[in-house]
Amino acid sequence: MKHITFDRIITVILLLVCIALASVVGYRYLGTGSSSQDPMAMGMEGGPMPSSTQSEAVNVSVVEVTRGVFTKSSTMGAELAGSRDTVSIASTVSGQITELFVSEGDEIALGDPIATIDPSTAGSKYKSQTLTSPLSGTVYELPSYLGQQISSGATLVTLGMTGDLEITASISERFLSTLTEGLQATFTTSAWPEENFTATVASISPQVNTSNRTVDVILTINESDERLKEGMFVKLTLITDQQDNVLVIPSDAITTYLGEPVVYIVEDGAAKRVPVVTGDSDNSQSVVVSGLEGGEQLITAGSVVDGTVVSVIGEAL
Repeated sequence: MKHITFDRIITVILLLVCIALASVVGYRYLGTGSSSQDPMAMGMEGGPMPSSTQSEAVNVSVVEVTRGVFTKSSTMGAELAGSRDTVSIASTVSGQITELFVSEGDEIALGDPIATIDPSTAGSKYKSQTLTSPLSGTVYELPSYLGQQISSGATLVTLGMTGDLEITASISERFLSTLTEGLQATFTTSAWPEENFTATVASISPQVNTSNRTVDVILTINESDERLKEGMFVKLTLITDQQDNVLVIPSDAITTYLGEPVVYIVEDGAAKRVPVVTGDSDNSQSVVVSGLEGGEQLITAGSVVDGTVVSVIGEAL
């Protein structure tokens, strides 16, 4: 009996020790968990101190909203051509062509020699005659040849009198409502793809091509340039619409909130969401009809929502 009683006492003692250890561990665990409520970790008003993420500002780029000119354009292929008239130059005498001074494609000036003709007949004295050009131009056709017997009045050469270069283009009929004489355009060439040349709409065909629904348009080149050659293919950008004194902003700055277009501006160091109504737009710019007045700092780069603290790091160009 004594042995059984001793065992029971030992068991009770071990049980009490285990309970005591569990109490100590639980107290320490609960004490650690409650340390988050330590007064040093609280703000002045007894709430949690703000985290570093909450106090950091978001870097943004901005652009000032201003009034300017909005243009809408369309790009198409076109060709450089020369305005020209052709003139046939005839021989004034009959005889054999003993010299020929020109070839097809040659540029000749007034008074340049074209051919020498020997009108002599058998038994007569040799009396050759050199015929000269009565005008300047380009040799388009040369039906005569060296040694040919030619009669008076026969064509020696056909000259083309090339004027200033023009651009001929076929433009979709949907642009007819905005297409007017005097409209400005730019164009580039394959040889100088990074350089813009300028042109002006000079004439618009009164008819629409029913096969492809286009209108033929001729544009004059604003400034002559010796690099431009007749027959060149050009990439023509025609301004089909122009609006003056309107608020124009980058299209990328416009987003949506609850399905409506909005922009974000900087106000008192924070982002402010502003609903806007937009008008015409192209791939890069949009017209703002209402919502902005001008002078606002429009956020163009930086992930923000309404109320986000921001830091302006630069203005977009």
